[in-house]
Amino acid sequence: MPIAVCLLGCEHPHVSDVLGVIASEPDVRLAAVWSGDRAAVPGAISNYLVDSPDTAIARADVAVVCAPAAERPQLCVRAGRAGRPVLVETPLAARAAEAQAVAREIARSRTPAYPVLFLRQVPALGRLRAVLRADLLGRAAAVDASYLTSAALAGAPAAERDDPGRGGPGGLTELGIQLVDALTALGSRPRLEAVSVDRRTRGRADVGGVALGRWTDAPLSLRVSQIVRPPGLEVVVNGTAGTAVLRDGALELTGNHGAPERWVGAPPDPAEAVRAFLQRLRARRLELNGLRHALAAHEVLERAAVV
Repeated sequence: MPIAVCLLGCEHPHVSDVLGVIASEPDVRLAAVWSGDRAAVPGAISNYLVDSPDTAIARADVAVVCAPAAERPQLCVRAGRAGRPVLVETPLAARAAEAQAVAREIARSRTPAYPVLFLRQVPALGRLRAVLRADLLGRAAAVDASYLTSAALAGAPAAERDDPGRGGPGGLTELGIQLVDALTALGSRPRLEAVSVDRRTRGRADVGGVALGRWTDAPLSLRVSQIVRPPGLEVVVNGTAGTAVLRDGALELTGNHGAPERWVGAPPDPAEAVRAFLQRLRARRLELNGLRHALAAHEVLERAAVV
């Protein structure tokens, strides 16, 4: 039987990625769509629109939550209580404490849930992790990481960016969770000590920012933004024996001797997190603590912001 998916919320820019995966996988089908903003529902799936999230959940095997941050907690809890595995955009809630409470409620229902952490799916990141484990760069001396998008320039997700009352945590949290998690996947969770946000207009959520801290024992600088073209991911690790530069899907290694080595793979793609989630379903390898990485990254950012 095909995996029936309900889409809860259509305001997130990753909705097109979710729908693309559903359309391309032969054993997956769209069962229902619910959105608090009916105008955000793409015309191609308007026939799947239902009046309540509970109706959508009842028609599906799994739930994908792309609603604004203020709506994600109650939608995830509803799906969890109904026993539907959940894939949810990050952050799980506007504040880290609320996200932890939601995760506990989902865990109480014994329902697996996972965040859309797609940077850790980038193949070049796995290559860089192997390089670091093999100690090919020597001791890390400095790390610079950035993840830049043009989401705010495209006007999405406007509901969160322009109305913090709806629970929009801002670009620093939304993109920062992805970047902090990517660094964690390299082998160590970063420690942030100072944060400066980029707030375009007083009273609105930020569109990104910079942070300073440490990764392992090396100084770390981190930057995220929703208003940069062209977008891109970059991680630079300077070591005592060489330097690694990860740029989108490419990894370049430069040592003390010899020509640089370059490997090119697929760039960051939110659809890969959806595919990974579906593969876990097929393999029946679902965990009850699947949200832990997103929760930890959210706490790292929020703790630094109040120092």
